[in-house]
Amino acid sequence: MSEQGGGAGGIVAVGLALVLLLPVGVVTLLGGGDDCTVSSSSVAQTVAKGSIPEKPIEGYGKEQLTNAAAIMNAATALHLDSKAQLVGVMTAMGESGLRVLDRGDAAGPDSRGLFQQRANGAWGSYEDRMNPKTSATNFFKKLQTIPGWEQMTPSRAANKVQINSDPDYYTKYVAAATKVVNALAGVEVATTTAACVKDAAGNYAPANGTKPGKWGGYDNGKIPQSQLQIIPWTKDQSWIGSMYLRPDAAQALIKMSAAFKDEFGYELPLNDAYRSFARQEEAKQQYGGNAATPGTSNHGWALAVDFGTQSHHTIAYDDATYAWLKKHAGTYGWVHPAWAEPGGVGPHEAWHWEFQGVKNA
Repeated sequence: MSEQGGGAGGIVAVGLALVLLLPVGVVTLLGGGDDCTVSSSSVAQTVAKGSIPEKPIEGYGKEQLTNAAAIMNAATALHLDSKAQLVGVMTAMGESGLRVLDRGDAAGPDSRGLFQQRANGAWGSYEDRMNPKTSATNFFKKLQTIPGWEQMTPSRAANKVQINSDPDYYTKYVAAATKVVNALAGVEVATTTAACVKDAAGNYAPANGTKPGKWGGYDNGKIPQSQLQIIPWTKDQSWIGSMYLRPDAAQALIKMSAAFKDEFGYELPLNDAYRSFARQEEAKQQYGGNAATPGTSNHGWALAVDFGTQSHHTIAYDDATYAWLKKHAGTYGWVHPAWAEPGGVGPHEAWHWEFQGVKNA
């Protein structure tokens, strides 16, 4: 193990006290310019039936809020985060006022529905475009294909999907969308026009080809679970419980696993992800020199994972999973550190990978 890394297959610590809470955290909207980002620190929350308020929110009535809930739940179903929910609700506000419109406009007379999707075959049938759930799902599926959308402002991300002429058109709807998402999901939303910074509130600059390190003002292994995102296919595992990463790392892993699943038929098996300080202490006691000094592991920054076999043994350098990761992981911002490579200084760990993001051009 080391760290340096994962060790003993990611330290499968059977018998640990497991905290299996779905995080309901703070969605931090960082404005202040095109180069600034919106960072979501919570998993998208499902809006329960019967929870739509009777009173309007920001001028949007119950019918419109019901449509907003359908958009948010479509994001949840695709394992997207609260930023995606915000982008979806904001876009529908700008396109249709959160109404399912059976008409278009001069620029797109064939546009229909919440997102004013056109009859060009890209958005399904007329019925699909008029269905809140289906149209939102198709919107988010397109959003997921946009490289780096997570690091864009909400309006710029929406623009990449909608291809409208003004990339900042939706900016005026961000504040209202924030309040609607907050009210429907029960997630506190903080907004600021300050520059993107790392601070004690949990804000962070998304990875940009940088090695894991301190973020959000938190100490290694002492990051609140509310600031992390669950890895969907690890939820409530009987043998170790749910696994978490920083939201941008989790989103990149989700996309990478989807590509892996297309080829192998199953999600990337994980043996470990975020490792608390207490678990680092247990690892050091169990594995000695092969374990990182507590408080120094990149697992403690929620920016490292240990991949395994389907039976949760460690993978080796000659495993198909390792070969696939070496070929594809860099596309998603995941790297195998030099020390863990064959011929590296060691410990030699085929399973330990770290999230560094993709450096902006």
